[in-house]
Amino acid sequence: MTTETETPLQTAGAVDIQELTLVSKNMEFLQIKDYLAELNITEDLYSPTMYGNLVLVDSRNLIKELDITGEEYLIVKFKTPTSESFISKTFRIYAITDRKIVRDLNTQTYVLQFVSKEFIINQVKPIYKTFSGKISEVVKTLFEYIEADRTYIVNDKQIDNEGIKSELNVVTETENVVKFVSPGWTPFKCITWCASKSIPKDGKACNFFFFETNKTFVFTSIENLFDINNKGQSLTIGEYFYKQNQVKGNEGPENKMFQVEDFKVLKTADHLENLNSGYLSNKLITLDVINKIYSSFDYDAVTEFETFEHSQGSDSSPLFAKDSIRNPSTDISFYPVQPNLFNNVDNNINERMNEIHGNRRSNMLELQNFKIHMTVPGRTDIEVGRMLDFNFPDVSPKAQEDKSDKGDAFYSGTYLITAIHHKVTLNRHTMIMEIVKDALKRDEWKKYLIKMDLFGLSGWLKIE
Repeated sequence: MTTETETPLQTAGAVDIQELTLVSKNMEFLQIKDYLAELNITEDLYSPTMYGNLVLVDSRNLIKELDITGEEYLIVKFKTPTSESFISKTFRIYAITDRKIVRDLNTQTYVLQFVSKEFIINQVKPIYKTFSGKISEVVKTLFEYIEADRTYIVNDKQIDNEGIKSELNVVTETENVVKFVSPGWTPFKCITWCASKSIPKDGKACNFFFFETNKTFVFTSIENLFDINNKGQSLTIGEYFYKQNQVKGNEGPENKMFQVEDFKVLKTADHLENLNSGYLSNKLITLDVINKIYSSFDYDAVTEFETFEHSQGSDSSPLFAKDSIRNPSTDISFYPVQPNLFNNVDNNINERMNEIHGNRRSNMLELQNFKIHMTVPGRTDIEVGRMLDFNFPDVSPKAQEDKSDKGDAFYSGTYLITAIHHKVTLNRHTMIMEIVKDALKRDEWKKYLIKMDLFGLSGWLKIE
């Protein structure tokens, strides 16, 4: 991986900070790397933009010198030494918090809160306009309202646009169309609303998201990400191991990049919650306000599971039993329908909510069923929406001569990265990642059930 011109990786999580500049509202700038205590950047599937904070140790009273009030720019650029990929972005400061005086009144610490520039632009651009067309094309139009210069650079004591714009580079095409009037909604609210009404052109799941990664903006369905990965156009960033499962004698920095330093299970399937939330089954009742006709539509996740792409590919096995008890009437939603609301718009979302509602509700909840936090050495070549393989050691009893370990059937598998918290200091980059999976590997799950059956624990669970 390392070329002759690259800096070799000395330690796992090493970082090369090439730019950390604060630009005041008067366009004065200061390199603040020497004042850095900690830089935190978060990218999240459930957030339209990145955000974070910068912790500074200040012995010059920069707040007074630069007249920092919370409207400054922050230019950030750093990389993993052996990678050609940067995290490079210009953010907007919006608040100063946690200011404290330390060291005999000579030094202070404080936190600068920041967010992507596009978020600030979004807040001051309410839209009063009609939009019409295929949803994926409408989203592209809406994104034009918040486009901005993604990065600035400092040249000869002035700030210039680096020539890189914020872009919506990943757009999954939708099958349905929409016509609506934005009642003063912001661009992001319009896009999020469109995502909730989208039916994919290719695929089945209506689980569309709009989010920013450390590289670009994305409008896609989670099923599309699974499909890309399952078809070999890999989004997988490698296989991570829990640190106690490492092979001795192979402890170089590149190997340690894939060691999980900390591991916490945030959530596993809760059957009672699944019964009540509408995940396993739900009902939509529509009212045709013109013809005064009620219609009822039931959605069943158990029978629909096999029709979708999942995180484990063709080996996916659900996190529920195939004869799981359920009742759509435990979760009922209502929606008004106005047939032929627009004379010149066929296939409008208003007339297709029976296809969207239950599908989206169940698929979105499925992403909350199995969630893990893991802390790993930082890398700048990965982003939210990518996938990873996780190998957690099988702690079940084994014969002394059995040295194999294919991983725990429950925790091991392929996961989607739904959030990354980048924590950067002067000499280390750490990532706290939130990862999820919506299924278990079928072969490994069978072995798990067989072990349960040996002890008479499988009960009504069926081994197919």
